[in-house]
Amino acid sequence: MKIGIDFGTSFSLPAAMINGNPATLLHSGQYGLPSVFYYDNSQGILIGIPAEDQGDRHPDNIVRNIKMEISNPNQKTYQLDGKTFDKKKIVGHIFREINQVALEGIEYQQLMSQEIDGAVVSVPAAFTLRELNFIRDAAQEEAGLKVLGFIREPVAAAIAYFNAPAGEDDKTILVYDLGGGTCDVAIVRSDKNSSEWYKVIDSEMLRIGGRDWDKLLGELIKRKCREQEPAIKFNARAENKILKAAIKAKHQLSRLERYESYVEVGGDDYDFEITRAEFEKITSELLQDTMRMVDKLKQNCSTKIDYIVLVGGSSNMPQVRKAFEKNYPGIEIKIFEPEKAIAFGAAIYAEHLTEESFLHDICKFSYGARYIQDFSRYKDYNRLRIYNIIYKGDELPTSGESNSSKVRDGLSSTYIAVYESECTDEVYMPEDGTYIGEIEIHGIEGSRKGDETLLTMTIDKSGLMKLEAIDKRTGKSSNVEIHLEGY
Repeated sequence: MKIGIDFGTSFSLPAAMINGNPATLLHSGQYGLPSVFYYDNSQGILIGIPAEDQGDRHPDNIVRNIKMEISNPNQKTYQLDGKTFDKKKIVGHIFREINQVALEGIEYQQLMSQEIDGAVVSVPAAFTLRELNFIRDAAQEEAGLKVLGFIREPVAAAIAYFNAPAGEDDKTILVYDLGGGTCDVAIVRSDKNSSEWYKVIDSEMLRIGGRDWDKLLGELIKRKCREQEPAIKFNARAENKILKAAIKAKHQLSRLERYESYVEVGGDDYDFEITRAEFEKITSELLQDTMRMVDKLKQNCSTKIDYIVLVGGSSNMPQVRKAFEKNYPGIEIKIFEPEKAIAFGAAIYAEHLTEESFLHDICKFSYGARYIQDFSRYKDYNRLRIYNIIYKGDELPTSGESNSSKVRDGLSSTYIAVYESECTDEVYMPEDGTYIGEIEIHGIEGSRKGDETLLTMTIDKSGLMKLEAIDKRTGKSSNVEIHLEGY
């Protein structure tokens, strides 16, 4: 059985196609698996709800939001109760638990297939090459879960929407996905009569999500506590309680105009009251940042949008719908399976992964190699430029070629610096892109100065990079691999 996984910042959810329909692989009544890791010397490693429960008592031993820390160079490891964990092992443990939950779900639903052949994992719309490789390797190396491919979260939600019982064909929708760590938007068209059933017109991402709303709400709760006791101190345990109180308040304010509760700090209870208007005021700039992204994406799209579809748990907040109604009064707005749409779409895509016509996505970044410009003429090692090989906006999969020349005799390996950017110029300065690592071409014996190597770079349907290299003088293939920085 192939499954789809919504690997979320706050919650993760496995799903599969059951009797022709997508369904979550959870026991009845379960919402999802909290993407939370916990360790102490007595309990060992805990994931999900048990981790949350122990984190209430020992908040220094818990790791949340690990998905959004993958690309953080300042957070390589975590010290938990005297033991060191690197990020890949933590992500791997979460995937191992997701895999186990899925297997239990298969058994619970009494499905004939008792094995998982692999998974399609959903990722934010503009996760980098390093983040994609990190997630794939953590799932496969640490959890033994084969990653069949990736799908962008709002694109998965669009596929789930189009495949729902009331789904329509020959439509173009804008999906707004406000999740725990990112806000992702995609414009996707469905046309079963064309050679491209589902076509991604454009997509974008901001690293803003529900956790940012939670943080501001938590700061508001602390201010209200200080109004009652100016000298109050918030230790790690108190901060954890305030975060939980903020999350609960956010959920309650999605249906109530005001919410009253209390938080215990240092043995004392502090009552607080928050109105929806108050909550929406302190978070209005966050929402406007996401709406500016939507505006930009929509302005660059020449295709008429039939519907705006809201997904992601944080899209349940009334302020989200109100913003869309105000900004786009002529487009119907639909809330569709906020917590399940992405997992459902990933499961549907997993079922159709080998069908070339099923989904056509576009490359989110340009990828280029750093070379010395006009070296044969100027002999100047400082004339470094990035020459794009793959261009942002190219339909996936996409390939490009690049030639490099040996600058001296006897080089058995060639190293080429690789840059990731949103620049679509053929040549640009290194400071306008992001260095992500080096391509190593090796296994070339008896090389001579001036020998050329043809490098072919491919970005596959999942956004992952594949490389091939040929020595042009001998016609032989060379060994080639990419070493990602900090990986």
